[in-house]
Amino acid sequence: MADDWPGFGGARRDGASTEKGLRLAWGDDEPKLLWKAKVGAGYSSVVEAAGLAYTVGNANGKNTIFCFDANSGEEKWTHSFPCEKSPKYFDGGSRATPAVADGILYLASHEGAFFAFEAKTGKVLWSKDLIEDFNGRRPTWGFSGSPLISDGKVIVDTGSKDGALVAMNAKTGELVWRGGTDEAGYASPMLRANKPTEILVFNRSGLCSFLLADGKPLHRFQHKTRYGINVAQPLDTGNSILISSAYGKGSALVDVSGRIAKAIWETESFSSQMASLVKKDNYAYGIHGQTGARAKYATLCCLDIRKGSTRWEQKGFGLGSVILVGDTLVILSDSGELALAEANPAGYMEKARFQVLGGKDGWTPPSYANGRLYCRSSRGDVVCLEMGLSK
Repeated sequence: MADDWPGFGGARRDGASTEKGLRLAWGDDEPKLLWKAKVGAGYSSVVEAAGLAYTVGNANGKNTIFCFDANSGEEKWTHSFPCEKSPKYFDGGSRATPAVADGILYLASHEGAFFAFEAKTGKVLWSKDLIEDFNGRRPTWGFSGSPLISDGKVIVDTGSKDGALVAMNAKTGELVWRGGTDEAGYASPMLRANKPTEILVFNRSGLCSFLLADGKPLHRFQHKTRYGINVAQPLDTGNSILISSAYGKGSALVDVSGRIAKAIWETESFSSQMASLVKKDNYAYGIHGQTGARAKYATLCCLDIRKGSTRWEQKGFGLGSVILVGDTLVILSDSGELALAEANPAGYMEKARFQVLGGKDGWTPPSYANGRLYCRSSRGDVVCLEMGLSK
């Protein structure tokens, strides 16, 4: 069974694919390069839906969204709009990943421009400005969330005091509801795994949940960091949500089964600044570390979700990222090295390793769809690799 990867973190925003057939036995072989492209600076992941692949980059004072044929890499269409590179303690470029649903592609820029495109042609169907139209508050490093599409609505975090989380009609852009008052963080709104009528948002203040139908606030758990850097996606484990941040804050498992959200455990021993965790059984896997002088100490970790304790650590990936394909961790280091390893709490068990990109500060997670793995560097090099078993 093959899967599309239509938005940040895949179809469920959990960084996981249930697709079968990822090749694990490589010997002296290297993954086949299906195609490559240069898209401009930034951190937008590549998404794939209905045979087309999309990503966003920045060059010459503009953001450009690219649409490629997922098989051949043929450029199908592009759309550019004014947007500064906006470096701030890093090189800058695009931040947010686009999302596709029902033939429409949605994109928010870090400056606040919001577009709905016809996914096949690039025709602009409607557009908004998150600041001018919704009185949004741009976070320090710009809007970074991938839009959430569900129940005929497209949902974005504007950070507005007048209703931060905004739901628009997915076809027209008309406002449906607004909820919450917290400033925006850098994670993407997502649906609860077992309660798709509820939305999770990891904003500047912490973890919040809302009703999809009308935006009614449900839970709020404070988890503030220095500089407001809450980036990694919440990890839904059922009745509880795992969240993680850096800068001395660490991680928490938050019980949301009752009326008031409360911590089951909190720890400073595991802290992920940017890379979202993935879950296999009762264990989470992710990158422990933060940018700056301490980046060299970053490790890939296995975390026991029930206890909040680290089972094992493995160095060598910097501030990279990890996704889960079946039972396999697909890890991309911040310098472009790709590794496949077992999602196994007993220890780090590597199956293969390849250098697939160059550069530094590669914080963008890979994407896996229909046997293809997409990797992207911060300077804008995209590679599409054949990673599935030959049919």
